[in-house]
Amino acid sequence: MSEAKPSARDRARFAELARLAADAAVAVGDAIAIEDTSIVTRKRGRANFATAADHAAENAIIARLSAHDARVPILAEESARKGLAAAERLWVVDPIDGTLNFSRGLPFYCVLIGYVEAGKARAGAVHAPRTGETFVASEGGGATRNGERIEVSALTRLAEAFAVASLGFGETKKKDSRFTTLNATCARLRVIGSAGLEICYLAMGRFDLFVHSALSPWDVAAPALIAREAGAAVISLKTGKDAAWNERQVVIAKFSSRVLPIRQRMCLALTGSPCTSSGQQVNSFPQQILPTALCNW
Repeated sequence: MSEAKPSARDRARFAELARLAADAAVAVGDAIAIEDTSIVTRKRGRANFATAADHAAENAIIARLSAHDARVPILAEESARKGLAAAERLWVVDPIDGTLNFSRGLPFYCVLIGYVEAGKARAGAVHAPRTGETFVASEGGGATRNGERIEVSALTRLAEAFAVASLGFGETKKKDSRFTTLNATCARLRVIGSAGLEICYLAMGRFDLFVHSALSPWDVAAPALIAREAGAAVISLKTGKDAAWNERQVVIAKFSSRVLPIRQRMCLALTGSPCTSSGQQVNSFPQQILPTALCNW
């Protein structure tokens, strides 16, 4: 049974929350001091840290959202508290997605603000201050870039796809990894360094396929909703089902049919051919077996 669509009243409410998120993302993002790159906190993993600008932006966003409705908790990257993800209503914030890019003067970073209610992302905004792009979506309301409607690319063949992927360290050394398979079979593969921007660029058709295996909730809540509202499907790499709002491992692309089983939809979307239960493509193009995580669910 398909999930019930939001009522007209809820659609209007989610649209208003999306506007609130966009206003906060733009105001705070445009005020980020680009020279404020001193490292304040270091985290697990390589080149994983937060700058003074991350903390300042997060505090400013929290203040704005709390002023609107202090009853709604805020899950923010630099001050995340355990258990918040299960809240009935929730703001999810990444003050600077792409901190490494920001710290090196690269323009590919953004502010992410998503609103989650009853276990689903309902509204969100992504603002990239250096590129002057603001992406906004609300459930049932479509997605926009700088106020203009956007749609996902209609391309559904892996061999022709311009893909973007952020995968774990060591993926390039593994013979059968997703990275090496994608790199060998798609038209081109890129890594921008900001999952939020990568997903939004897919939502407007700049990329055809997004794959990520290590997302945090604040990385995906807002941009995945934008992609969905632009016509993409967001699929869990672990289960093959529609991804949860805080899914860690996802593949995002346009699928040619929602009637086919998800495993077959994935193969059809990425290669132009469905798969058998073993993962072998039927009338395969190219002549190969896709990696288990992408096809054989």
